This record gives sequence, structure tokens and C-alpha cells, in this order.
Amino acid sequence: MQNVITEYRNHMVATSESSPSVPGPPDPVRSGPVRFAVPAVAVLLALVLGALLAPFPASIGDERTGDPDLAARLRAASEPGQVGLAAAEIGPGGTVSAAIGDDGHGDPLRADAPMEIGSITKTFTGAVLADLVRQGVVRPDDRVRDLVPDRPWRDGGGGDATLAELASHRSGLPRLPVSLGGIVRNYGYTLFGINPYDATPDDTFAAADEATPSGRGEVQYSNLGISLLGHALATRTGTPYPELLRIHVTAPLGLAATAVPAQDPPAGAAIGHDETGRPVQDWISPGDAPAGSGVFSTAADMAVYARAMMDGWAPGADAATPRWDAGSLGRIGYAWYTLERGGRTLLWKNGGSGGMSSSILVDPEQRRAVVVLGNSNASVDDTAFRLIGAPAPSGLSSLLEPAALIATAAATILPVFTGAWFLATVRGGWGRRASGTVRRSRVVGAAGSTLLGFTAAFVLGAVSWLFAPFWLVGCALAGAGAGIAVLRWRQLDPDRGDGSRSRWIGAVGTVVVGLALAVGVSGVFV
Repeated sequence: MQNVITEYRNHMVATSESSPSVPGPPDPVRSGPVRFAVPAVAVLLALVLGALLAPFPASIGDERTGDPDLAARLRAASEPGQVGLAAAEIGPGGTVSAAIGDDGHGDPLRADAPMEIGSITKTFTGAVLADLVRQGVVRPDDRVRDLVPDRPWRDGGGGDATLAELASHRSGLPRLPVSLGGIVRNYGYTLFGINPYDATPDDTFAAADEATPSGRGEVQYSNLGISLLGHALATRTGTPYPELLRIHVTAPLGLAATAVPAQDPPAGAAIGHDETGRPVQDWISPGDAPAGSGVFSTAADMAVYARAMMDGWAPGADAATPRWDAGSLGRIGYAWYTLERGGRTLLWKNGGSGGMSSSILVDPEQRRAVVVLGNSNASVDDTAFRLIGAPAPSGLSSLLEPAALIATAAATILPVFTGAWFLATVRGGWGRRASGTVRRSRVVGAAGSTLLGFTAAFVLGAVSWLFAPFWLVGCALAGAGAGIAVLRWRQLDPDRGDGSRSRWIGAVGTVVVGLALAVGVSGVFV
């Protein structure tokens, strides 16, 4: 009897191994129209969402105010990424002004709308120095420690810099103070448009004293150096910088709309934007004001300033006298650059601050000047040079600069790589034999990492239509991955074994961080 049972069992095992298995339910990814429809819909949705939130450059609206001819030429000379432009043009026939685009409040921009002028303020600070030198209050070779003797300056720091060195960017001080707080604030501005500057005059003195100058005597652009100059002159005269600016520059010229607000922008000020059109905060910072943070003016006021410089009667006009070699940017005086462009000699300075950009050009010989102010981060230099009819210096922006190379690489590689990586993660690899054994926690974590990757591409990448195809390809790949993840979710490993809790916490945390940063940089709630 036992032999019969054993033979029966052996027969059943052999039969089961040789017989075809009964097919189970079809895999929704590998059968039927569903496997194409769901990913296709996901790709379409990803493309639509990606197009709405992409770092594509802003464009100027159809609004126009002021002189029609100047407005038309201003529009023809504009660049991608600009939201609104206000300009004034000074010529033998007088001064005309115009504006195009939006002021950020939903109204047409006007030439009398206050905007931050950024580093053009440095020429004001240079003018204050030149005027005080003319009055015999200070000398160009005076050191900072001579003007601020009550501070215990250390040897070899910013206190040893001369006033002339600070005004011409030859002090060797770094461009900005280097600190952990500054790095965090800069990331806050990049991600969420938050004002990265929050310094007092004492903060400026401390940062300059702690800095280690490098390359002293060479022209190396330094916001810290100009801020130090402004507050050193304020200390020497016993007059706060905003009042010093009023006494020596704005009051003599009648620049009623030019001011340094202590906290809030002036009434009617345009709203600043990044190059995608996302609103950002103004850069109001008393400690950084002499270098251009939180100084407001209008195209009309700046036209008065430009004419006074052209005629040579502006207070501290000697600041524009070229004194030192500035490489590709010609020669420099006290913050003013003197350029030789197209057979013409031009005075020039530009600026950028709090979602604003500015440029001023003066041609004393031809009796012409141009001022352009924009309420976005996009440079207005090319626009200003086109209006005055001269080629812009090649050194203003270069794709070979390290920052530009990083931006270009991020804009082209990151979206495609991130989207492809997410798709491969969901499929368990590439090719027809991709494994279907993938943990759900890994898919969720990959989704969060994808959000972080696109956010990084948004933050680091150059804002240009040139990179739009790469962004959209990445969105399509990520959308395909999302569609497949939806179809395969029930077949994925639920991940309930050892270590699953930590994996799920990490995955969900990545999604939360990625979503928060993505919402922040997209400006959805700004």
C-alpha cells in the first residue's frame, strides 16, 4: 500500500512539472490599451504642468506709456526675461522718457515709477567721496582706520584700505562678506525670493575687518568695499549715509524721487521679479546701501543725473575721471567706468538689486545719454547700449564664466537625467528585461528626488528659451515613470520587512522637502 501511495505522489509531481501552468490575471502594464493610455495621460499632464512651472523667460506685455517712438525702440531693444522697462534718453533736442510692460501691480509701468537702481548707487558714493575731497574733508589716500579711529582695526584687514582703493574696487576685499548666515540668506533668495541682505553699518565694519584682502591694487569688484567706503565717510562727517547722499548728491540735483528708505519701498514703487517673472522682495539693507541695496530712483531722476554728468556740473563729477585700468571694461574712476566703444568714449555703470536691473550710459562728446531701469533680474545692459547705438562690452556676460557654465549644464542635463532616472527606477532598470521587483518606498523616494532634481535645474539653470526642449523632455520622461508607477503599484513590493520603517520615513521626507522647494521656486504662493 505504501508503495502505491509513493508511486502516485511521484506521478503527480512529474505531471505538475510537465504540465503548463494556468495563466493568472493579465499584467496591466503588459496587456491591453491601459498600458498605453495611463502613461500617455501622465506624460501629457507632466508636459502641461512642466510648461506652466518651467523656468522660461518672462516677456514684456503690450503696455506702453510716455514717448511712443522711444517706447517702440525700447521694445525692439529689449531682451527675454524682462517684465517692464523704463527709459530716458537725453539728446541735443532734450530729454524724452517712456516705459513698456507691467509694474508688477497690474498697471502699466511708468518712467516716474520708483525702482531700485542697484549698483548705480556706487557712483553716488563715489561722488560723495569726490565732493568731500574737493572740500578738503578727506583725502583719497586716507585709510579707513583714519576715518574710523574708535574701532580696534586689526592689521592687514579692511581698515588698511584707502578711500581711493575702495571707490575703484582695488582694495582686495571680497565681493561680499563670507559667512554661513550669508550663504543661507542667498539660498533663501534663490529659492523663495527673500531679501538676502540684512546688515547694519556696524556689520559692514566687522565684515571688512575680518576679511583677508587678496589682490590689493587690482580691480576686483567688491560690494563690501563700497559699503565700507560709504559708512567710513558717514562716520568721518558724523552724518548717516542716507543723509550724506541727500546733502552731496540728490538735493543739489533736485532728485526728489531718489531716496534710501529705512524699511519699506517708496509709494508707487514697481515690484521686482526674477527672470521667469516671479515676484521677489526688495533688497533693503542699511549696511549695504552705499553699494546699492535699497536705493530707489526713477528714470526721470536718473536722466537729470545723467545730464549733469554729461555737462560736468554734477556734485562730485570728478568721480568719473578715469584713473586705473579695468581690463575689458576700460578704465575706472570712483565707481564709474570709461569705455571705448565703436570709436566713442562712454561713461557707464550698471546695477542689479531685488528683482531690478539698471544701466546708465553717458556720451559727453556727442551730448547723448541713456538710462534704462527694469523690474526684473534680466540685465538691461544690451538694451541700453542698443539705444545709444554702441556695441556692449563682451565682458558683461560670458558663457565661459564658471557660473554660466554651471547654469548651462544644469539647464540641459538635470531635467533629462532626473526624468530618465525616475523612469528607470519605476521600471526596475532599462530595456525589455527590466525587473518588476521594485519596492514601493523606493518609487516614492525617487519621486521626491525627481522633484529635487527639477528644483535644482530651476534654481541653477539659465533662464532661456534655448533650454525649453530639455526641460520638456525631462518632464515627459518623469510623466511616463509616474504613469507606469500608477499601473504597477499593486504589483510592487509593499516593503514591510526589516528596515522598512526607516526607508518609508526617508522616502516620504524626500517627497515633502522636494514638494516644498518646488512650490517655493515656482512662485505659486508668492
